[in-house]
Amino acid sequence: MTHMPTVSRGLSRSFLCTSAAVVASAVLSTASAAPGADGFDWATIGAVGNAAYAGPGPRSGRGSVSYQYKISKLEITTSQWLEFTNAFSTQTDAYNFTAFGPTYWGATFDPTYSGPGVRYRLRQGDPNAGMRPVGGISWRDAARYCNWLHNGKSSTLASLTTGAYDTTTFGGNRTIGYTDAATRLPGAKYWIPSLDEWMKATYYDPDRFGTGAGGWWDFTNRSNQQGVSGLPGVGTTSAGLRLDFSAEWTIPLGAYSNVTSPWGLWDTSGGATEWTEEWAGTTNLNRLLAGAAAGFSTMIDGISGERGTSFDPQLLSANEGLRIASLVPSPATPILLGSFGLTVLSRRKR
Repeated sequence: MTHMPTVSRGLSRSFLCTSAAVVASAVLSTASAAPGADGFDWATIGAVGNAAYAGPGPRSGRGSVSYQYKISKLEITTSQWLEFTNAFSTQTDAYNFTAFGPTYWGATFDPTYSGPGVRYRLRQGDPNAGMRPVGGISWRDAARYCNWLHNGKSSTLASLTTGAYDTTTFGGNRTIGYTDAATRLPGAKYWIPSLDEWMKATYYDPDRFGTGAGGWWDFTNRSNQQGVSGLPGVGTTSAGLRLDFSAEWTIPLGAYSNVTSPWGLWDTSGGATEWTEEWAGTTNLNRLLAGAAAGFSTMIDGISGERGTSFDPQLLSANEGLRIASLVPSPATPILLGSFGLTVLSRRKR
């Protein structure tokens, strides 16, 4: 894939007017998310131990997952990334030390804020600004975001350091390779999906060939036919959709409300292309991404055509975003507590 160049984060008023007019008239309905207490709408991915994908292409043999997990039905929204950004950028100038203000999103600098640091706000005049996809997140910032969630959204610098990922391992360079830990820490509450987790949540259908008879679809839309580039209500994805001033990035997440993966995920094609934990190859130079980004006509490929898109984990490119995974609460603890309580009650009766 050829990555979009990083562009100015302060997009022009002409961009706002043009994109808002184009998209507002096209968005017919938006998927209704049902966020939980943590603010995310989750899909629980079951079918434990599913068969791996066995078709052609570089993903053959991948996609089997031996445990339940949750994955967010939507990519990280502008409102969610805005909360994270402002938690640190408004403390001191030194806290705005990463690419927290991405290239494409529904926020902009707040001109009414005088410091310390900088503050962002949703773009004025766009009722869908908070639901816009976020493009321009580096892999390392995605890991810091997961740490922040793991640590209860604390605004201390320590909350970015560990929890889901050990950022003290972040080092190296493109000559010798990066030293970043390959995967999340044990006990992580939120994380960047592994390639297998992402594949399963996107292409695997537990009832593909009938109830309980699982199998793989070729494309992200529960189909063996490639999606159609177009505005919501006309097409099925913003991937490959080219509008003036990159207005395809103003289409809110969930706008293709009837197009989901078998598990109910929206925008696995379109929106941002999404980070995975996977290193590309054995040199630890790039992390793999998955899914077609808005505006990229060459990325609507199905599972057999996944190209192993990858990029440097410490840099950002305009189209890179994030969908997160999480734990499925274990029923073991309540059961054990219940058994313990019954035992104590029985002893008291005696």
